[in-house]
Amino acid sequence: MISLRRGRGIDWIAAACGVAAILLLSAFTLEPITADFAPTGSSSVQTFRITNPSPQTIAIRIRILTRTMDAEGREQNEPADSLFVVYPSRVTLGGGGIQLVRVQWKGDPAPTQELSFRLLVEQLPVTFEEAAGKGGAIRILTRYIGSLYVVPPHAAPDVVLEQYEFTTDTAGRRGVQLLFYNRGTAHVLLNDLVIELSCKDRKLTFEGEILTGINGENILAGARRKFFLPLGEEVEGFDYRNATIGFRYEAVR
Repeated sequence: MISLRRGRGIDWIAAACGVAAILLLSAFTLEPITADFAPTGSSSVQTFRITNPSPQTIAIRIRILTRTMDAEGREQNEPADSLFVVYPSRVTLGGGGIQLVRVQWKGDPAPTQELSFRLLVEQLPVTFEEAAGKGGAIRILTRYIGSLYVVPPHAAPDVVLEQYEFTTDTAGRRGVQLLFYNRGTAHVLLNDLVIELSCKDRKLTFEGEILTGINGENILAGARRKFFLPLGEEVEGFDYRNATIGFRYEAVR
């Protein structure tokens, strides 16, 4: 299994050689960082653009990985070489150079739900002639982690709050454990999420910063995600343990 750190889609990896005296920064760019593929037809092929704005020659490898996610948000990734054709899969790109990479879906032509993958584009620790004499340097290697989706016709998300439990977390904070289930056939981002607790004639609304770590999170097709919502002073005098919970959000791909 390949482990990918979840983040903003780009990582920088430092490779140190002796005592740092020179910083060799050769970050490349990748466009787009996310793409939808049709299972068949012309849209089953997508093109990505790699640009090297630095003066150094760099070596790059392109791979596709499967993508599943458990309820805690941890990803599992495995090589998906048999499902895609990537050309070229390795690139040597001179300073200021541009390379187009063609990716084609070759898997199931009629999936019953959207399939999720990772596009891993990473700079390799290869030293070329123009940098060979710069000993004692730190090279900053760039790695992009993109999102790919194979989307069948009419795929759509359908998120429900499958379970909730009023409890305390490992830090002893009171709150509610939420389990969302995307029973639909496409992933969704829970943008502009609003959670409401209702009991008798009272209602508490949670939105914005208080939902950091929940708002905007991705729930893949057929997946479940678990979140903890801390409850603070706003629930004083409110019978929250007997409350019902509702939510709404803007569905964004």
